[in-house]
Amino acid sequence: MSYSYYEVYTNAQRAFSGLGFPYGADEDAAFIISWLEAFELNGIHLFSDIQKKIDSNFNGALQNNKLMNKINLEKKSSLMIGPGLIDFLNFHTLKNNEINIEFQNCFDPLFLIPLLYKSIKKNIFSKIINQNKVYTVLGKNKIFIHEDIKNNNCSNFILNLSINEYQIPEEVKSLDYNILNTNISNGLNPNQSSWDEISDLAFRTYVPESEESREKGAGGGDAND
Repeated sequence: MSYSYYEVYTNAQRAFSGLGFPYGADEDAAFIISWLEAFELNGIHLFSDIQKKIDSNFNGALQNNKLMNKINLEKKSSLMIGPGLIDFLNFHTLKNNEINIEFQNCFDPLFLIPLLYKSIKKNIFSKIINQNKVYTVLGKNKIFIHEDIKNNNCSNFILNLSINEYQIPEEVKSLDYNILNTNISNGLNPNQSSWDEISDLAFRTYVPESEESREKGAGGGDAND
């Protein structure tokens, strides 16, 4: 079944709220999932796989407010810690023009990719490497994502951030960002069983109907009630 991008985003946002993500953090996480779904990277299915690990367990706090050469994520989900962390690193990238940070114990690196994509709007480009092996490059118009990142099989790596664009190696297959607009226009097709599971989580946020609300009807009353 096909859904609009807005439907996917809204359902995911409500589901994250149902899992205990605070306001703002639920929106950031929903963007990550919706972007991955629009980029044909199974965002909703990945969400359903991880939801038990993050249920009522939100922790988006950074351990250190100083720029360090190494960051140990301690296997916290990037859905929780990623948005604040990438904002923090973007600030230092603009300040220093380029930074290189070693990530350790990153449980789900794929969830960082949509955040790095957003950074391009700030003219901040990124590359993920490990032992001279290129795992991801985000350029102005194209992106390369290694299968190990897609499958979250790369927990230790170096993230390069720069105001200068990194070049995608010629020998790898890159994808154009236009795929996002195309899929958003045509509708998204998440895994249906995963969608149903996420919808159940979203249902947690619905306020039970009271006798008073039934008497007034949906949206009843006035601004002075």
